[in-house]
Amino acid sequence: MKNNQLIRNVAVLLVAALICVVAGSAFWEQQQPDVLYTGNPNITGVLKLSDYNANLKGTINDVDIYVFDSGVPGGKAFIYGGTHTNEVGSMLNAVTYLENAKCEAGTIYVMVHANNSGYTHTQPLRGQIGKMTFDLPDGTVREFHVGTRLTNPIHQWPDPNYRFNPSGRELKHDELAEIRNLNRNHPGVQDGYLTEQTCWAIYNFINTEGIDFILDGHEAGAESTTLVNTLVVHENAVPLGSTAVMNCVINNLPMRLEFSGQTSYGLSHRGLGDNTNALCTLFESCNPVMGGYHEKIDEALFKDGISGNYRAMWEAGLFGNNYEIPEEGWPIEKRTAYHMSISKELINAFDTLYPDKPIKVSGLPDANEMIEKGLEYTLKSLG
Repeated sequence: MKNNQLIRNVAVLLVAALICVVAGSAFWEQQQPDVLYTGNPNITGVLKLSDYNANLKGTINDVDIYVFDSGVPGGKAFIYGGTHTNEVGSMLNAVTYLENAKCEAGTIYVMVHANNSGYTHTQPLRGQIGKMTFDLPDGTVREFHVGTRLTNPIHQWPDPNYRFNPSGRELKHDELAEIRNLNRNHPGVQDGYLTEQTCWAIYNFINTEGIDFILDGHEAGAESTTLVNTLVVHENAVPLGSTAVMNCVINNLPMRLEFSGQTSYGLSHRGLGDNTNALCTLFESCNPVMGGYHEKIDEALFKDGISGNYRAMWEAGLFGNNYEIPEEGWPIEKRTAYHMSISKELINAFDTLYPDKPIKVSGLPDANEMIEKGLEYTLKSLG
């Protein structure tokens, strides 16, 4: 009898140990950084966020900023993704620039993972996958982590009961976790919480380097009718943004323009637009994962962007005529192409509107080809 009890106890311990090993390996894998392709010969330098806030030195958020300096004096553009790390179209746009761009005049700065901590975890109880994979034509595979909107609590804890920082936003009650939201804390606090420190580094980078305009990439759920496929601009950036949107529409990529709310405290277009000389813009593509009515959050939903729920809601007229939810969904290559197109048109518009500060870019894939062939044919092999 005692032997039977001992065997059962040992069996339970072994099962518990196995569960711990399996779960632990998943958590460990999520902590590992993405391997990026940095073989683009047009990269002229790499900066670190800690160059602009020493408090980030040695932290998870001491990320790279890739420099594309043409050697021709001109304007300076800053294009970045990964503010919210489950909004993958913005990150893959930054990857597209990193792998392909050549700056012909002025300087372009690219940051792939704005809040690197966010990639190391997913939102609890959401059942979300932690990475996306792409099978390239040469047989190799590219992997990219998918995280959540917030800094990982293992890197920033505890959340304060109340926080009023220079963003002007009160963080309290049901907004407590917003202290870990990079897009609620601009322009940041130099020696504050990790998220605030990261925001301050971005703010100081913009001021120190004399950045002329920024594009902060995001994605929104289909029910966000005022945001989907919308470029949000600070009032100082209206001529720039309207020109870029018009050119995208002409090229059969329908988008809208929205003005930054005067009380959009802490958001990049407001917090950085008010506190730097940069023309600040933010773009949102359509991603059903970001909404509240999606199906299972698996890799297919992230990559294919097909949601029967959202399609039915659109057919019922719940979203008006702001945009279409087609049967083929909003696949990742289409969302990335939208981000790439608006960022390229912002560069072109700036070059036209400010001829004394030229910025020119070449080498980017054709948007329609990207949509037709998929990112598998755009991403570079790691060898």
